[in-house]
Amino acid sequence: MRRAGRFPAMRLALALSLALAAAATASAQVSAGQAGAGQAGAGLSGARLGRLSRVAVLDLDARNGEAGTEALAVKRCLDILGIACLVTADPAEATREAMVCAAGGLWNGTLTSREFYGLASWVESGGILLSSGGLGSKYFPLFGIGQPVDSRKRFRVRFEAPGTDPSLAYLDRPEERETRLGDEKLFKEVVWTRSFPVKGARSLARTEDGLSLFSVADYGKGRAYALGLSFTDAVLLPQVGGDYEAQRSWINGFEPGADVFILLLKAIFEDSFGPFVYLSAVPEGRKTALLLSHDVDAQSSFAHSVDFAAMERRRGARSTFFVTTKYFADETDAAYWDPARAALIRKAKELGGDVGSHSVAHSRRFGDFPSGDAAVRKADYDPVRSPTVLGELLVSKELLDGGLPGQRTRAFRAGELRIPRGLGSALELAGYRYDSSYSANDTMTNFAYRMMRDRSPGSGESGIVEIPVTFDDSQGLLTASNWRSVVAAWLDVVWANAANEAISVLLIHPTVAGYKLEAEELLLESLEGKGIWIGDVSSYGAFWNERAALGYEARLEGDRLVVRLGGESLPPGQCLVAGRTPLVKSVEVRGSGGAVLDCETTERDGKLFIRARGAK
Repeated sequence: MRRAGRFPAMRLALALSLALAAAATASAQVSAGQAGAGQAGAGLSGARLGRLSRVAVLDLDARNGEAGTEALAVKRCLDILGIACLVTADPAEATREAMVCAAGGLWNGTLTSREFYGLASWVESGGILLSSGGLGSKYFPLFGIGQPVDSRKRFRVRFEAPGTDPSLAYLDRPEERETRLGDEKLFKEVVWTRSFPVKGARSLARTEDGLSLFSVADYGKGRAYALGLSFTDAVLLPQVGGDYEAQRSWINGFEPGADVFILLLKAIFEDSFGPFVYLSAVPEGRKTALLLSHDVDAQSSFAHSVDFAAMERRRGARSTFFVTTKYFADETDAAYWDPARAALIRKAKELGGDVGSHSVAHSRRFGDFPSGDAAVRKADYDPVRSPTVLGELLVSKELLDGGLPGQRTRAFRAGELRIPRGLGSALELAGYRYDSSYSANDTMTNFAYRMMRDRSPGSGESGIVEIPVTFDDSQGLLTASNWRSVVAAWLDVVWANAANEAISVLLIHPTVAGYKLEAEELLLESLEGKGIWIGDVSSYGAFWNERAALGYEARLEGDRLVVRLGGESLPPGQCLVAGRTPLVKSVEVRGSGGAVLDCETTERDGKLFIRARGAK
């Protein structure tokens, strides 16, 4: 439960100029919106609506006359975490929830006087407010800060220790306590930051000039968090490859640079609700997930794919084989997609393997290919003289679906991990569902997310689930002499991601078996019985899509936590997570029609994990 702060001695400057009637009306509106809740615990002195665990995203871009992406960026962070949210441009509607993320600038003219006073009164009553945009001077007393100093020349953010404030609860590793916004050796300027002096607030993170980038102010019974960096720049931009090379390494390391800001949201959310409820990002509510994959893009890889599939079957696991369907010879290699090698992939599939596309040509120039014609087929495609993005997607899918019994190719990985600008749109058009072409270090995130249609923040979300690669054996990163130490490093990253309920993706090129096979088997053996979900890319992508479609609403009815789903059942693999609190004596899950579902609840790390009974 949050501690109550002292209301500042001087009310907000603009509030002093409000007419008493307007202030009284606004206060009454806030009180009316909070009345009759019957939900005790953190937030608004227990006088809230019965609904809990929904975050309001207050979209301010239209009010500011801007076509921004901050509301989208905040919402996608909440979607990644499985947290229910409401996106609204109406402050009165937003402040019916216990937590509000103000997405966009809270400038002096953004809200009317009545709306401004209502927002301040809501925080005073126990609301939790997070601003990730610019702040006008009249908001400084609410957030306890001074005049921000805008700059594009700040490259590092240093966070305080986790015990400083509940918002920092997940930032317990050095890589999370200090993150970069760009590489100063390569760039003179990076994203905009609005660092500021604190005047009553507690600074929770500072930039290299000593100013605060993230702070919290106790305001009455509530809290106001100020973040001088947008979620568009902190999370969305890296996810489309625009991180100003801020990552500390390109692959095979723990890089949570964007996750840090996602985890701030998660920690504030968990502290704001008693109890909180969200949908696990890990199948079955396990500690974490390890996704196995192989890029079959060399002549020798086809036979060894069978070796890997057999080992994985023996270990009770399965992986995705991203197959290059190169049916022509050129200066890089022979034509190796032929009936004999297709038969080897069929065998790997019979052993339990999932099959995805790794393009036709596996070209280093794939990122520069033109989009092409959506009607293209193998009969009229020229991958040597006229390669296109859609040609690579559609023809590889045509060959895999036509050459493997029962095959419906849904997953894609770009050759050489080269990503063209319009890949999201092209994948949708070609009938794919999942992509695994980005490096997790390069995107600085260890969660799956919805791919943008283009490599720009304003291009809109596609229907494609992006599942970035964490570990890669290529380029000499895994060798016959270092494989044991590399596996040890991989394990450290797996457990770092487990602490955040994030995931890891392994990529091994099956050019040889030997030490590569031993490395993967040692990794699987080390994780056996440790509560880890291990599976293929497509299965996880299907889980993520199903989770995204599973709406829910949580309420407290007396001492019973009741979660009502948007569908009639809690599908196998899906898991609700609730905060453990003395307020809750029992948990009940209902379908959309009101029927009580047969669920089982386990406890771990102070949280309740709720699954359909017997579901796997």
